Amino acid sequence: MIILARLHREVALCLFSDGLLLVPINSSFFGSFFAPVMIFRPHRLLNQAHLQTIGGYVFGGRSAGYSATKRKVDLFDGDQLVIHDDRPQSWQEGDRIVILLHGFCGNHASPYMQRLAKKLEQRSVRAIRIDFRGFGDSTFVSRSHLYGGCSHDVESVVQHVHELSPDSNLSLVGFSIGGNILMKLLGEWGSSYPEYIDGAVAVSPPVDLVYASWNLRKLGNRFYEANFVNTLKRTLTQRRKKVSGLLDTGMKPLPNRLMQWDEQLTAPIWGFDNATDYYEKCSAGPLLGQVQVPTLMLWAKDDPIVPNDSYQRFGVSRSIEILETEHGGHLGFVGRSSGDDDRFWMDWRILEWLNIQWLANKDAQPSRLIVDPEELRKLELGIG
Repeated sequence: MIILARLHREVALCLFSDGLLLVPINSSFFGSFFAPVMIFRPHRLLNQAHLQTIGGYVFGGRSAGYSATKRKVDLFDGDQLVIHDDRPQSWQEGDRIVILLHGFCGNHASPYMQRLAKKLEQRSVRAIRIDFRGFGDSTFVSRSHLYGGCSHDVESVVQHVHELSPDSNLSLVGFSIGGNILMKLLGEWGSSYPEYIDGAVAVSPPVDLVYASWNLRKLGNRFYEANFVNTLKRTLTQRRKKVSGLLDTGMKPLPNRLMQWDEQLTAPIWGFDNATDYYEKCSAGPLLGQVQVPTLMLWAKDDPIVPNDSYQRFGVSRSIEILETEHGGHLGFVGRSSGDDDRFWMDWRILEWLNIQWLANKDAQPSRLIVDPEELRKLELGIG
């Protein structure tokens, strides 16, 4: 056995004669085994960053059907948002709960939200899917708007869910802007986080909003910016007609660029001087060194929306583990056939990492899955 790296305070990456394994350091001769570290290999037809990003949405899987319970959560300023409570039949009071935070212009029905909630349900884990203000079923409920630093809204949801099941441990998973909001909250909590929070995952989080905004304005990324702005314009037009007491600056005409949108609506609504002030004060990057909740940050180097070097600008605490892939785009990670049950590589890595936390807290049954060393060697050499 060769210990390759210590990935977690209780877990080491070890190479055995029959495979590569994540092993609990404090086990009896590594008596419990975790899921494998799987190298991401993009689907052969989605072998480029933009194809991964778009493919992750277009080919994100069929709708799993809706069976959740909708709940309204009261927020600090008197506003409300909607959460979707996916409670498995086998779930009992005190069992585990995972809260999911969607990305910009997403909602509870975004493909990655539906997939992960379904996979958690199949494992008897209760999932809570948030619809941030102005999106999903919060569109006509909330009077205000989502912004990239609304950690107070997530904290309200956490408290609400804790009151629903006081004996349950909670984990959180945030995608894209939801990941930035999550990391901001974890940094604000520091060592004073609630004792029932035992793990978090942030996927493709834009932890430097100034840089991410600049990157979206690049010629090759205008498609994404246009898609975001068109969604915002359509939604605001509908909300102006249907939401009584909607917070609004009355901007006309509606902007065609995201920074202009934030300059004219988001920043003044939330009390920032301008868009740059908003981006600077709401970026999670400067707070990463204060995070004390065990956390995984997952991103792809070729992410077209969040530049890879934005992550290099900030120091991170020892409580944060990083999984960085060469490919995968932005929330894509649609892979080739592998040992996973489907091609959505991201989902399985999230579940595996959460399982490590739950095992460390003796809250799950261990499993053993092995990566063939020869297959691993082929992957490293780019063969096959």
